[in-house]
Amino acid sequence: MAKIVKTEVCQLPEVFIVGKKITVKMPNSPEINPIPNLWETCFSDNTFDHLMDYRDALFDDAYVGWMSDFSFENGTFTYICGMLMNSDISVMDDRFVSRNIEPTTVAIGWVQGSTVPEISFAAHSLVEKAVDEIGYSCEHATWCMEVYNCPRFTQPDENGEIILDYYIPCIKRS
Repeated sequence: MAKIVKTEVCQLPEVFIVGKKITVKMPNSPEINPIPNLWETCFSDNTFDHLMDYRDALFDDAYVGWMSDFSFENGTFTYICGMLMNSDISVMDDRFVSRNIEPTTVAIGWVQGSTVPEISFAAHSLVEKAVDEIGYSCEHATWCMEVYNCPRFTQPDENGEIILDYYIPCIKRS
């Protein structure tokens, strides 16, 4: 079962998520989730190698999955598989889309579990609960982000578990 092993709140500077985008129908389940196929495509078509060509613009070298544009009316959201950049490289490379992420306070939860689906489907609610417990609110968050850090995510620990960093914008409750 997935669990939170660390929660912190910090300031995220202005960054750009740059990568490939899909629209996802909510709710989804592990059996009908299109997100793993997007990741497979990005690995097979060398998306990350192409993004690394812009190494000077990288904010961080971790791969990210960014979710936004939540439409409860249509039951959809946008998912971008890519990397965080200090500048918008999509204007130089039309293979990619980008979104600007304004400077904001974010909660970062380290979500630990045995499998990616287990972690992915539990991460949001686990981080929201942990954030609430430390006096913050995610009520008005318009996006959230999975950050796949090495080696926490790529190298299982002695129990075979991995850790996903999960970001949600938050505000301090008064």
